[in-house]
Amino acid sequence: MLKIGDFLEERYEILDRIGSGGMSDVYKAKCHKLNRLVAIKVLKEEFSEDEGFVSRFKMEAQAAAGLSHPNIVNVYDVVDDGDMHYIVMELIEGITLKNYIAKKGMLDSREAIGIAIQIAQGMAAAHDSNIIHRDIKPQNIIISKDGKAKVADFGIARAASRQTENSYAIGSVHYIAPEQASGGVSDERSDIYSFGITLYEMVTGKVPFDGDNAVAVAMAHMEQAIQPPSQINSQISSGLEAIIMKCTQKRPEDRYESATEVINDLRHVLMKPDAPIARPEDGEIKRSRAESRKDGARDRQEEHGEKPASRGKKSSEKQERNITPDLERLFSIGGIAGAILLLAVLLFLIAQVAGLFKVDSGLPIPSAQDTSRAEETIILQENQANIPELTGITEDAARSRLAELSLLPDITYEYSDTVREGYVMSQDPAGTVVAKDSPIHITVSRGSVTEAVEALELTGKTSEEAQELLQLNDILPIIQTENSEDVEPNRVIGYEIDPETSSVILHISAGPAVVMTIVPNIAGQTEEDALQMLEDASLLPGDVGGEYNDVVPEWSVIRQNVPAGSQVPIGTEIGYVVSFGEEAVPQAEEDGPRDVYVASINEEFDLSSVIGPGSDSTQMRISIQLTQMVDGRTVTKTLVPAHSVSGDTKLSIHFDNIVGEYGVENGDVEVVNAVTGRVLATYRLNFAHQE
Repeated sequence: MLKIGDFLEERYEILDRIGSGGMSDVYKAKCHKLNRLVAIKVLKEEFSEDEGFVSRFKMEAQAAAGLSHPNIVNVYDVVDDGDMHYIVMELIEGITLKNYIAKKGMLDSREAIGIAIQIAQGMAAAHDSNIIHRDIKPQNIIISKDGKAKVADFGIARAASRQTENSYAIGSVHYIAPEQASGGVSDERSDIYSFGITLYEMVTGKVPFDGDNAVAVAMAHMEQAIQPPSQINSQISSGLEAIIMKCTQKRPEDRYESATEVINDLRHVLMKPDAPIARPEDGEIKRSRAESRKDGARDRQEEHGEKPASRGKKSSEKQERNITPDLERLFSIGGIAGAILLLAVLLFLIAQVAGLFKVDSGLPIPSAQDTSRAEETIILQENQANIPELTGITEDAARSRLAELSLLPDITYEYSDTVREGYVMSQDPAGTVVAKDSPIHITVSRGSVTEAVEALELTGKTSEEAQELLQLNDILPIIQTENSEDVEPNRVIGYEIDPETSSVILHISAGPAVVMTIVPNIAGQTEEDALQMLEDASLLPGDVGGEYNDVVPEWSVIRQNVPAGSQVPIGTEIGYVVSFGEEAVPQAEEDGPRDVYVASINEEFDLSSVIGPGSDSTQMRISIQLTQMVDGRTVTKTLVPAHSVSGDTKLSIHFDNIVGEYGVENGDVEVVNAVTGRVLATYRLNFAHQE
């Protein structure tokens, strides 16, 4: 096991041990070559001599190293160093989705959908590269401080090839797909099943199947129907429940075909929680009940000493399950046909008895058209109306037709790149008879979403401006941040339009890629040595102040404005205060002794408390000032000039002798955002008169 302070390849310094799994230990480390923090996953010693384990461990890196996506943990390097095998990965500061769910109990639908879309985006990127994760679960999803979800640990992933066929089921049993549990073929739809179970846990706080042992849980995944999540959490929308149930169907062919399809439905439900989603067929439940009846019949045969039909091996059961739906359809069709024939015979006999078909009556046999009119006359009562076809006509024309029939228009508006603005896209219900004054829902086109977005001219706007414009036009904004050398932070680099869901992915600049360094402790050093230490750490000297000090030698550093040990981007300016040495005591003057009003302060202010998530990647210009009221006017004195600091800096506000205005007994020390002028923190001081 590695120890804190150990170096790997004379490059990676071990800082802390942050986790352990069945095969590996995970460490937090610093890469001194690129000056950044990383995570290092090291294969445990007991497995390093086993070629099979080493191969499987390296498979993780080979599967993930080729993936680059904002929702996948990046793999930087794969190293074989003698008997030591390790992977260097992106370090994500945050918690696992499992811990996040445990902390909150269950997530509300909007938050769950937001996280789920990010997970599915990471899955889609992997699937596009023919990589199946095979172990999607909340423990393998990391939620960073800025709220981004990243898929981690491709420890059992492998290329989607013939190697996956009939491979042994690997994965966490509470999230395992039925085909994995039975040793069958695993593909992208296996990840979608595990994703569905993860989403189920997000909105209910629990997994659908649990048991005394892994075998019982695996069997439940293969055989038992999943309890609808709305029975646990009644706040779940019907659209979200339909997505979960479709993801978690027993048969892969009944699930979504791709993660992209899942993303599209999630975005649709985010905008319209109760939007209709194609639900899976009920055939799975029927087959399960049929199999239960067969098992019960076999058990009864055994109780009576009869020889039951062979249950067969697993492959035979699979074949039986595959054939059963076809047989059920045939039996259903035959039963319906027989029922129709029987009904026709009964109607004919009743008609004969009632004398309705007497051929000697002299009346002509009614035509099909006459029969249709007669049926219409019988069906339509005074309080009923036949709904007209409205699709394809203008909104005004649709309103007029409904008004003529005493029906009420219930209108919603959606974007469409295929239907002209102002024309009806769809209606519900259609082609049926309803009571008058019934509401008829029609959807009217708002025109092309592409044209609407382009008219907003989003590129270059701030993230807040762009989101507000989209929301005002009923368009869903989806935020993705990325580094940019050319576009200033928090502004739109570009965007992508999804016409099907009326959503727009906004690419927001996070500024240039930042390389971090650690601030040295220059307090107590001579100014010459302090400047050299800053240069060695790729930092710049910032604002320099000076004051008399009885303890610190002349021209040595008293304090620095950024705490030692902080992580800041290279090139950050570090301000400091040097000592002028001991202050000479002035001689008494003719008009009396020299006297002053002084105060002291020793506080610490955490900038992240006002910035929030993502503070470690934020820069802010800060100044510290003294504000006093003198004869009804505000007098401000700068204590620390404006300088740039990292958003997660803990500012040391330490001054031993602050000289205030003569005769003023109080004042405020203020921490100020030097760009906006906003006061971030205020500390009240009382000044004492000293002669």
